[in-house]
Amino acid sequence: MKRILIAAALLFTANVAMCQIFALGIKGGLNSTKLKMKDVVQPLKDANGNETRTTITMEEAASDLGFHVGGFARINALVMFVQPEIYYTNMSSHIKISTEDILSSTRNGESETADVKNHRIDIPVIVGAKFGPARLGLGPVASFNLKSKTKVSDQMKEQIGSGLDGAKNTATFAMQIGAGLDILKKLTLDLRYEFGLSKLGDEVTVGKQSFKTDQRANSFIASIGWMF
Repeated sequence: MKRILIAAALLFTANVAMCQIFALGIKGGLNSTKLKMKDVVQPLKDANGNETRTTITMEEAASDLGFHVGGFARINALVMFVQPEIYYTNMSSHIKISTEDILSSTRNGESETADVKNHRIDIPVIVGAKFGPARLGLGPVASFNLKSKTKVSDQMKEQIGSGLDGAKNTATFAMQIGAGLDILKKLTLDLRYEFGLSKLGDEVTVGKQSFKTDQRANSFIASIGWMF
């Protein structure tokens, strides 16, 4: 009986130690993203490739809200931790589009904000330090694009002669830095800032015409999670 109790105590101790070293969890939250891009000012071309009298201007606009959901693992080593994550991200942002007739004395044109939506898989690996229940960390993020769509109104399509497509790279890289808080060793709260290291795309296509630009996404990310 004594041996059984000792074995049970050792097993319990080992289980507690393992839980303190390694944990799995789920997480989700909101992200506010602004698309940073090099402004484009360029004449539109007709079907024959000749420049028209209409100039199109594209520039970054206000940020927008998206969401993310997924899971994570955490490996603890004294006051340090490593936290690999994987989650699905719906990222929304805007591009301001304007057109102008360069020969018009009244400079009449159209202006609107195009909606840019990206669906992707994000894989961050956060390394940091713990200060009681608080955490500070940073690390790289690999993102794999699943689907991208840029939406403009029918009125703008008439102005530019077609829809608008952003050429997206399949994989991009960024960095995340932020702080977190663990409550009762179960509930986790995180607030991070993500800045792009590589381009989401290097051109925007209007019909058959490509406009060179440098698109990078910067985001504020707020998450809530639960550790098992």
